[in-house]
Amino acid sequence: MNIKLTPDLLAIYLLAIAVLITISLISIYFHLPIHFFTRDVTTQANISPFSGVLSNLGIYLWCVAATASFFAAMLLRNRNQTEPLPFLFSSACLTTYLMLDDAFLIHDSIVPVHIGVGEKAVYLVLAIAVLLYLVFFMATILRTNYVPLILAFAFLSSSVVIDSIFESWLVLQIGHWKSIIEDGAKWLGIVSWCIYHVQTAFAFIIQTYTLPEVANENRTY
Repeated sequence: MNIKLTPDLLAIYLLAIAVLITISLISIYFHLPIHFFTRDVTTQANISPFSGVLSNLGIYLWCVAATASFFAAMLLRNRNQTEPLPFLFSSACLTTYLMLDDAFLIHDSIVPVHIGVGEKAVYLVLAIAVLLYLVFFMATILRTNYVPLILAFAFLSSSVVIDSIFESWLVLQIGHWKSIIEDGAKWLGIVSWCIYHVQTAFAFIIQTYTLPEVANENRTY
């Protein structure tokens, strides 16, 4: 058995240790007990373990989509398939931000409270980033099955519009059930986003690892 500590494995453990160091420094800086960062949220808050279940499932799907894009990019790089790499890496980075934003409420809490930038400004920066993503990679996207991506943008945009414009009206009409509309639209958007990126990553991998004469028959992904 060939047992050795490879540079990649070492880098992963260094990153894991860096996370522990980072939360320790944050704990010291903000005078917060360390278990505040390490223990489960539902345990600390003494709330039902089902609290935020739909939000958590959405975060898991963001993670699946980001991982699929990163994984496909690494495989294609090993096969010297450079054309799709910028698209895959950009998709992975954008999805990772969306995951972190959902997990830590970056646009809603961290940036407005600790940096002093309004929520609308964060939305504007994100919208510009998404627009640039679409402009730069439109040719690649058009070669994929982009229907789930269209649905993702439609559902996610609907959720933002409901939250920004129609929230008060919906509360008056249906009370707390407005959440099933707002958060339900967001959930369907995340599901669609995950479907698109997993499906596209899988198609890139299959095409790359297929014999050339078969791969050239169909250049769509």
